[in-house]
Amino acid sequence: MGGLSARTSGAAVVGGGLVLSALHVRTGVLLWGRPILAVMESFVPLLLSLSIATLGTLMWRGELVPERFAGRTLAWSVVGIAALAVAVGWLSADAALRAGALPPASRTLLGAVTLGGLGGLVVGVYDARGRWRRSRMAQLTRINDTLRIATQEMVHAADREELEAEVCDRLTRSDLYDSAWIGRYTPGTTEVRPVAWAGHDEEYIESLEVTVDPTDPVGQGPGGEAIRTGEIQPVQDVFAEPTLEPWWDLLASRGVESMAVVPLVGGDRVYGFLSVYADRTNAFDAAEREALSELGESIGHALDSMTARDQLARRERELARQNERLDEFASVVSHDLRNPLNVARGNLELARETPDREYLERIAGALDRMDDLIDDVLTLARDGRTVSEFRPVDLRSVADAAWATTTTADATLVFADDPGTVQGDEGRLVRVFENLFRNAIEHGSTGSPAGTRGGSVAHDAGDEPPTAEAFTRGTSADERDGDERASDEPDDDADGGLTVTVGRTESGFYVADDGPGIPESERETVFETGYSTATDGTGFGLNIVRSIAEAHGWEVTVTESAAGGARFEFNGIPAAEDERVERPPGDGSAADDAD
Repeated sequence: MGGLSARTSGAAVVGGGLVLSALHVRTGVLLWGRPILAVMESFVPLLLSLSIATLGTLMWRGELVPERFAGRTLAWSVVGIAALAVAVGWLSADAALRAGALPPASRTLLGAVTLGGLGGLVVGVYDARGRWRRSRMAQLTRINDTLRIATQEMVHAADREELEAEVCDRLTRSDLYDSAWIGRYTPGTTEVRPVAWAGHDEEYIESLEVTVDPTDPVGQGPGGEAIRTGEIQPVQDVFAEPTLEPWWDLLASRGVESMAVVPLVGGDRVYGFLSVYADRTNAFDAAEREALSELGESIGHALDSMTARDQLARRERELARQNERLDEFASVVSHDLRNPLNVARGNLELARETPDREYLERIAGALDRMDDLIDDVLTLARDGRTVSEFRPVDLRSVADAAWATTTTADATLVFADDPGTVQGDEGRLVRVFENLFRNAIEHGSTGSPAGTRGGSVAHDAGDEPPTAEAFTRGTSADERDGDERASDEPDDDADGGLTVTVGRTESGFYVADDGPGIPESERETVFETGYSTATDGTGFGLNIVRSIAEAHGWEVTVTESAAGGARFEFNGIPAAEDERVERPPGDGSAADDAD
């Protein structure tokens, strides 16, 4: 009987108690004229049988003994009934053979059964509770050991991903829980994203949908409530909890009977929650809930420490970059700005002695050079600061905006695919594309650099060459029907001019051209301050590109494109929370030609 549930065992006890009560009432009716015998043989046994039914009701409700000991308690009751029934039956049979004056054997046996059942039930309750206490002590020891080991692993975890994975693995490897998963929450958003799990398959994790929106059916469950309140949400019977109805089929397919959702609470925010599953009902009592709550707080504080450590590391990197920029600025002031200043001064003296317009033009050129240097230095100082606020930025829109402000001559911008969306600073990313476009055109264009600013055409790889009318209007060929998408960098453009391609990589994006390219020996030095092969270049363009990439926490490298030109790759970019951003229809964006 050890496998019987509390409901089944309790129902059996209640049924037995009611049957015995009915039989004792019948005995009382038969002995109605003999009060003393009625009390002894009917009323007292009736009270005992009603006590059995009452205890059975408590057992059915799960309040008398723990779930897993209910069948054992019922067994003790049956043993008590059998023992007294056999004993009294044997005595009654002996008395009958001796023709004694004992009560009828049936009534004696009935009283013995009642007394034996109650006695066995009491013994069973005592035995069950004793066993439960011992089992509970062992379980609490296992819980404490599991949480202690999980806490130790948190201390040694190198990053957040490792910490979350280790906690789920540790909880699942114990014999307490069947599975666990962690959902990550970002303040200001509504969705909770699964990031670590153990005991689950990926199909189940991918099917989960949890939000913190209380008006959303998938936000009314214990997960959303745990994040909103910052308190543990135990569910002792998942199929008796109406807010879990959206997930009942999933939980039933995994054999889940109870669960506890533990918020990961830090100093001033909730990082997400830990969801723990068990294959039995009533698996989380007060002591276990308290232990899990402490685990959630420990994880939250560990994430606080990791966040502070990451911020400190970023600050140290920022200070190092600032020191490097200060050195670069000092070099510019002491050398790069001094050279045109000396030129201007020398030609000013000559202009005073000989009023020749040539000297004035040289002075104007030197001053223009100084103005360009100052602008680049200011850009480097402003845009090189670490990005503190990230927003979803559509790369195609940014590239289009940069192309429209660049002197493009006869060059053409194409998109090999949809570059996608990244988290970053939109203004700084526009300057990245402007500098890369300008670098490609200045070093690779076959046309005149004095072409119309923003007058070239941006279109997808595989389109027909832009028409003269499109150049004149300065519009994008994306506006034309029949737009097609290619999957790689095009080799060249139909009109023979420079082609600049923007595309996507596994961990970021790239900007490539089909110009002469950059020699492998110079691919590291092109990002250094002052490096330029153009006679009128300041040498800050690509340095600004690298500084903005580093300010975002990205890495930029230069390689050879498929067409033999230069290819600048930006990697280490985490996926944006919103992969696409909303844009009005008809703006020539990738969203418009996705069909």
